[in-house]
Amino acid sequence: MPFKSIISLELLEPTIYVEAASDTTFVIRGTIDINLPSTTIVKSIFVRFDGKMETKSYISSSMNAGGFAQKKSIAYHHLTLYPTMTQTDPNRPLVLNAGLTQYSFEMQVPSKLPETVDCSDVKVNYHAAAVMEYESNSFLRVGRGSIIKSSAKHDIRIVRLPSGNLLAGNNACEFIDPRTHTSTWLQYQVLVDKKSIALGSELAITFRMIPTREEVSVDGVTVQILERRDVFGKSPHTSHAVQSLLPSATNETKIPKTALPELWEGTVRYSLPVGKSLVHSTQEYPDFDIKHTLLVSMVLSTTGGSTGRMRKLVTFQSKIDLLDEAVGKLGSLKVPTYDSPPPFDDSVFVFGEYDRKFTEPTAYSDINDNEHE
Repeated sequence: MPFKSIISLELLEPTIYVEAASDTTFVIRGTIDINLPSTTIVKSIFVRFDGKMETKSYISSSMNAGGFAQKKSIAYHHLTLYPTMTQTDPNRPLVLNAGLTQYSFEMQVPSKLPETVDCSDVKVNYHAAAVMEYESNSFLRVGRGSIIKSSAKHDIRIVRLPSGNLLAGNNACEFIDPRTHTSTWLQYQVLVDKKSIALGSELAITFRMIPTREEVSVDGVTVQILERRDVFGKSPHTSHAVQSLLPSATNETKIPKTALPELWEGTVRYSLPVGKSLVHSTQEYPDFDIKHTLLVSMVLSTTGGSTGRMRKLVTFQSKIDLLDEAVGKLGSLKVPTYDSPPPFDDSVFVFGEYDRKFTEPTAYSDINDNEHE
């Protein structure tokens, strides 16, 4: 029988969104479609969930062999749909008629699994598989045919949501707290509109500058994402990468090249790329950790010096949480709809308030003033 005509798997939620550091188990829901050309004796039907992690080895022998030498299973769960505890009589097997038969299922999966990652140092992936074992050429005689196994596989992506109150919907919109910095030539603020942002999104950065001397101009602004990947285990290793961000196609603001007025303020929108050039941030796990830092550098100049202009470099940096691009595709975080609830007769209600907890703003790094003529 052709493989595709036997069994297929459809998942209700192939992308699973989880809260950071949550102990809540999540559920995989789906449907198995079994399409048979003739009546068939079925031995078993089950769903399997598994996850694998590969971390790059920096031991010389492993690197020469191809790199990903540290591989291990990080999840395995099995759900039997047939036979159940009450369906174990070999003389009364499951017989499916020709045509389509559907099985729906719900399978709990352990919490605190690492999020899906795919980069040159770490690969974490998950998938669900539906498997059916049946007798071939049985002619409905139990035990006369050979056992054949057919399966269908579907990738599952585990995506971490930004920390905070999910239902409030404001967790990805908290500002990196601006502070006024004083340089020799000007006072300035760099305001980043989000602490957490999904790859493929736009990052808005607001610049506020007040010159403290005449003829101060901004010769250039560079925005970069610094990526740090830590791989632990038998061969610990830290790698760094730098990705420059360019203004997005929708950006309309340009920082003036001429001398700044008494006050200049503008918001520039930068594009975060999608692809292998950047990978999303992760929590710290026993085997790996991926973190990101936003670095903004401004080159200032003013009149003076032997060449007619003096230049100064000022920098600002802050930690930033890059999220999986799937988070950016969420229109909103909504509670799923349900049927009408049961009546509330004889129910006891307790009302109260939730404490609102605010975290301290992300600290800025020291400003580096490198002045030369």
